This record gives sequence, C-alpha cells and structure tokens, in this order.
Amino acid sequence: MGQTASSLPEAELEALSIESGLSRSGILTLYKRFISLSTHRDKNTNEYFLTENDFLSIEELDKNPLGRRIIDAFFADAEVLQREGESKRVYFRDFVKVLSHFRPINKNKPHPWNSREAKLRFAFTMYDLNKSGTITKDEFKDILQMMIGKNVPVEQVNSIADRTMREADRDGDGCITFQEFCNVRSKVEYILKILIQAMEKTDIEQKMSFRFLT
Repeated sequence: MGQTASSLPEAELEALSIESGLSRSGILTLYKRFISLSTHRDKNTNEYFLTENDFLSIEELDKNPLGRRIIDAFFADAEVLQREGESKRVYFRDFVKVLSHFRPINKNKPHPWNSREAKLRFAFTMYDLNKSGTITKDEFKDILQMMIGKNVPVEQVNSIADRTMREADRDGDGCITFQEFCNVRSKVEYILKILIQAMEKTDIEQKMSFRFLT
C-alpha cells in the first residue's frame, strides 16, 4: 500500500515499531522528516524514497567527518534491490532500520533491528570501506583519520592502527573479520576514547546521533 505525506498504514506503523523498538509517535515524527527530505516517489508503489543527493543536501551530514560513511551505511542496509539503470534508493523502512541501530538496546525486550548483533554488524560496515566483508589496517586507519582529523599526527594514527590489528587479527591474515571485530571491539573503542574527547562516555554508533534527521 502506498504511503501518503500525512500518514502511514496502521499495519506498517505497528510492524516498524515492533522491529525497531521506536514508539509509534517517534516513527511518525521520522516519517514527516523523511517526507521533507525526499524529492522522489516510486511510480509503481507510490512510496517516497531518498537518493544519495537527498542525503548530501543535509548540512549536518555534510559537515560530519563520518558523513560519507553514514550515507553509505544507509544504502548498504537497504532491503530493496536496485533495478538496472536506477539510482540507489532508501525507502522509509530502510530509513527506520538504520536509525534504530543508534538507540540504546532494551535488554529486557531486544528488538530485531536493535539487537547487539545488529548494532555490531552496522558498526562493522562503517569500517569496511570496500564492502569486502573484512576490515584491513588501511580501512581502520582511514576511518580513524576521519574521526580524529588533524588533531593527531599521522605517525600516531599508524601506531594505533598497528596495535589494533595486533589485538584483533587473531589468525594473522592481515584482516579483521566480523567475529574478530566483535571479540576486540571494546579494546578498539577504549583506544578511540583516549584520543577523541568528543566521544567522551559513549561508543561509536551512539555518538553518531540521528538528531539531525529528526
């Protein structure tokens, strides 16, 4: 059923709330923001969707050092396959799914899109720049440099990347797999927290607040 600018079908609203853990009112707020950002509708389903250019028009994303990676993550998590010749699309369901990763986990009632594994897999995609399924030292170093900027010398960034690889790459193949990432993630974040005061007491995905989208 197609979406309108003022409402969502009741069944869709309920399903999104169950999967994401977001309140119904929160989802409706996100939907209004989604509609305001979208300049396109699917001619077959009448649904709104976002393109890469729509995301690039968000000033806060453009200024965020990880903005490009956040945008890429929206499309990497999109469930609708792209037809040949069409631009990549993010529909509202994809939009809610990605944003739900940024919420604290409800330990008493975990939600499919905001479980510990779902958050870890999303964080992993932020590092996996070439979408190979593994993280190399260069990829980790590039993300680290994006986050730190020019505040830390390149030599120190290389040293951190070397240390991280030694601790994470248990089989010594030069790459960090998803399982290795899960095992060492707390140590990686500890290193980042020491260097990045802006992160303070929060982890990477919590720092990437979605307030600019609401």
